[in-house]
Amino acid sequence: MTPPPEPPGWRLPFGLMLGSFIVLLDVSIVTVALPGIGDDLGAGASGLQWVVDAYTLTLSALLLSSGVLSDRYGRKRSYLAGLALFVVASLACGAAPGGGALIAARAVQGVGAAAVFTGTLSHLARAYPDPRARARIIGLNGSVGGSAIIVGPLLGGLLVDTVGWRGIFLINLPVGLAALWMGARELPESKDPQHASFDLWGQLLGLTLLGALTFGLIESHTYGWSSPVTLGALAVAAVALVLFVRTERRGERPMLPMALFRDRRFTVPQVCSFVLGFGTSAVFFLLSLYLQQVRGHSAMATGLRFLPLTLAVCSVAPFATRLCARYGPHRVMAVGYLVSGVGLAGLVLLGTDSGPAALAAVSVVLGAGMGASIGPTQLAGVQALPAARSGLAAACVSTTRQVGTALGVAVLGLLVIPHGGDPGTPGFARDFVAGLHTAGLLTGAATVLAGALAAVLARAARRDGAPPAGPAAPRRPAAAPRSPARAERD
Repeated sequence: MTPPPEPPGWRLPFGLMLGSFIVLLDVSIVTVALPGIGDDLGAGASGLQWVVDAYTLTLSALLLSSGVLSDRYGRKRSYLAGLALFVVASLACGAAPGGGALIAARAVQGVGAAAVFTGTLSHLARAYPDPRARARIIGLNGSVGGSAIIVGPLLGGLLVDTVGWRGIFLINLPVGLAALWMGARELPESKDPQHASFDLWGQLLGLTLLGALTFGLIESHTYGWSSPVTLGALAVAAVALVLFVRTERRGERPMLPMALFRDRRFTVPQVCSFVLGFGTSAVFFLLSLYLQQVRGHSAMATGLRFLPLTLAVCSVAPFATRLCARYGPHRVMAVGYLVSGVGLAGLVLLGTDSGPAALAAVSVVLGAGMGASIGPTQLAGVQALPAARSGLAAACVSTTRQVGTALGVAVLGLLVIPHGGDPGTPGFARDFVAGLHTAGLLTGAATVLAGALAAVLARAARRDGAPPAGPAAPRRPAAAPRSPARAERD
């Protein structure tokens, strides 16, 4: 029997996780800087939403293509190119002279981040072929990514109050260059072109769908729901959705093969990942505004108030990783999503004059749930497909989470902004808190339901006798040979 290959040294996973850390850091670090950006660049409420969503939109829209292109043209090449683009765009963000320039640079950041994100998961999946080792390293990567999202407000608050909001982007330069150096030295090149093809129409339709939908939701606050601008954007999104599904079902080499959704092992992690982004990731946008615009805290004080959440995530995530290796990711996910849902619903405890104890209690529960959810969700998504399609698998689970974050910022912002108007106006604090409570109950209920789906999948896996952390390989008996065209569509 051939002995299993030796796992790589520490430099390869460290360099990959460093790159993943900074691209996920930029999802949340910007939230505490939003009031300062608005004051300095004259950006209104919808402009601040776009500062967040310009990044998450391009990131989510391009993740699938990035995974496919990395499988086809080389995973190392795609990862390093994306990381270099991210660093350059970060410099442009830090030097942006106005709101439009900042939003445009954030969109370019998202393009580079998409290649970094999928490249990280794909390289890790291939570097650790042993199922249990792969479960541990992908779980650890999920923990690092979750920590980046949580550390973002704390680090952002420190930078905003010391060097200004531009510092939250310029800090990416030294970290990104270090990750580039390590990646160039340590990463092996690999590709599987027979499993990948660039789907131009699918990519354009997917980008149109997400862009039009987000525009319609965010700008409805400015133009109104009955405005031709809002209705037109939502209509474009609906048409793009229909055409996207049709194109992906009929295409010879689709970007997202629709046949994958027939398998619940693939579908359930995608649904859960979307809900995780919609609730736990997007709620940082609201909490940062709540702490600064309702409670009047500085950026640094706001970041410090996220510390209990940060510590809870960092404490639970490694333990959740070990449990995945023993029990499988779905059972851990079920518990994590249930706890996260309780934490989100706990936002109803926050008021206009709540003390620090209420926020700390909510943060600890929410952080514990996130720590038990992020890594296991990534692992479940990657294990759903064979290793040869690791780029696509990593892209799918990442895409659904980032789409959830982008739409969460748009939808949850609607619940708060129409109530709140502008900071300092009469009734702003009261109405903002009312919207925050509604957002907490909505996202909490959705997250608990996602946990129930994960529990059902875990029970089915035990009934079928699937190994807890087995390899992502087909579990059915081999079928008769199919035609090449049929095989590509599946």
